[in-house]
Amino acid sequence: MSAIAARAQTPLSAVLRQAVKSFRQSARIVEGPTEALPSMVKSQKGDWGRIFRARAGVAAIYFPALGGFLSWPFVTKYFMDGHMGQW
Repeated sequence: MSAIAARAQTPLSAVLRQAVKSFRQSARIVEGPTEALPSMVKSQKGDWGRIFRARAGVAAIYFPALGGFLSWPFVTKYFMDGHMGQW
């Protein structure tokens, strides 16, 4: 490698090293503490009734909407069967 190429790569590698170092530091800040948190209070029991009601409410909207969205080709075939080009 020539001397010019070596000089050209040195500042870029220093900048890259500094960028990687700052990225690692920011990732460590976001990561938070690594030590285990002390358990000062007992864990609570799961509220399965509330969880089930929430999931059932979502399913009551999601599955009919998904079925309606996915069945449009069949509905279109039913209405358009034999009528292509007439509209």
